[in-house]
Amino acid sequence: MKKAHPHPLDYLFHPRSVAVAGASGRQRPWGGGEMFVRALQAAEFAGPIYPLNPNAQQVHGLQCYPSLLDVPGPVDYIISSIPVKGVMELVEHAAAKGVRAIHFFTAGFRETGEKERIELEQQILARARQAGIRLIGPNCMGLYCPSSGLSFNANFPREAGSVALVSQSGLNAGELVTYAVLRGLRFSKVISYGNASDLDESDFFEYCTADPETKIIISYIEGVKDGPRFLQAVRAASAAKPTILLKGGVTAAGTRAAHSHTGSLAGSTQVWEALCRQTQVLSVESLDELEDLAVTCLFLKRPAGRGVAIVVVGGGTSVLAADMAEKVGLNVPPLSQELQDELLEFTPIEGSSVRNPLDAAMALRSRQSFLKMMRLLGNAPDIHVIVILMRIDWGARPGLEPKGFVRQAAETVAQASQETETPIAIAVRPPNSSEVMSMLVDFQEQCARAGLPVYPDITRALGAISKLLTWHEQRDHV
Repeated sequence: MKKAHPHPLDYLFHPRSVAVAGASGRQRPWGGGEMFVRALQAAEFAGPIYPLNPNAQQVHGLQCYPSLLDVPGPVDYIISSIPVKGVMELVEHAAAKGVRAIHFFTAGFRETGEKERIELEQQILARARQAGIRLIGPNCMGLYCPSSGLSFNANFPREAGSVALVSQSGLNAGELVTYAVLRGLRFSKVISYGNASDLDESDFFEYCTADPETKIIISYIEGVKDGPRFLQAVRAASAAKPTILLKGGVTAAGTRAAHSHTGSLAGSTQVWEALCRQTQVLSVESLDELEDLAVTCLFLKRPAGRGVAIVVVGGGTSVLAADMAEKVGLNVPPLSQELQDELLEFTPIEGSSVRNPLDAAMALRSRQSFLKMMRLLGNAPDIHVIVILMRIDWGARPGLEPKGFVRQAAETVAQASQETETPIAIAVRPPNSSEVMSMLVDFQEQCARAGLPVYPDITRALGAISKLLTWHEQRDHV
């Protein structure tokens, strides 16, 4: 049974029925209403799905209706993928049918910069408001809510999670979900809202803040409609749960691109930076960093301090990792002589180093040696987080069974995490073959099930950990 939710926009994410305007029976690799029909079916949407097209009989096994007014039952939610010229009639039909919300995948409005298209968007909004219909978009992918079966991509996971994504860009939203899923993230809500003609970033931030299914909010934003309201919404979100923001359009070229993309006026970088400081959100500069911080917030236990033990293979790698750790504000304390002596009892002195960073190729090959090393590091008073660079590609070597290697590696790290209170983060090298890529995906999924964060390289791991620590420290001093 769905949890009670006090927010007035909850019905958007839990419609009882959906109509898809512009669906056809043609198989197209992307775009078109049939894409949304496939997505709803793959997500196992429980209510009726009504494809609308006067020139089609069936779409993916579902009866197709000439228009919305021909649908026999009530319709809560419409997905529009029809051309711009038919949109006003669709809104009129929606008003007559008692529809509560329309998502406009349809593009070609304000973002074109053409006066007539700008005026048409305004007219559609005025008519929708008159009829009590809320609009998502136009020019967006809409909503993904696994718990209700609402989706815009047939490949998105059916399993719900606790991360909400508010994104002005549909492509960015789709890519984030697709790649973040490989690292164990699952989503409560994903919102692509495009031009924000009606519902905007403030509405969706307020919703996600109140949503009990959401524990972390991440966002990509190009422009803000109402600055004071957005400031209040973000401040409330950040006070309630970790909130991570990526701003698009922070340069002259980016501002021009944002305006042509969603019709957004990006605003000054200085104003945005001031907003982030005032609201204590986690501000990032790339989609990769957004994903890394979401993984860190979700899976990494909060370190008690900035002391990091770095466990790698290779002397040069250890030097670069130590440099990077200190550059991002972490400490790499030398291990005590007593601890080094204990580590050398099972770590060969040849080809190894136990000072910190630890160049520990032999220990990483032995389950018992690895577990003992983690216990010793975890008990060191000035070590607050352990970062391990794993060599998943070793499992592809002759004589090893890849799946068994991956399973044992993930189980070993998970056991180490259970045996120490010190948080453990894992970095991996980029895959050098399709076989290693498959192994890496399996490893990440198994680590995620064990609640362990995995990063594509050690630089990104160290940067995300440091940024999250800074956020915690700032909040502690409020």
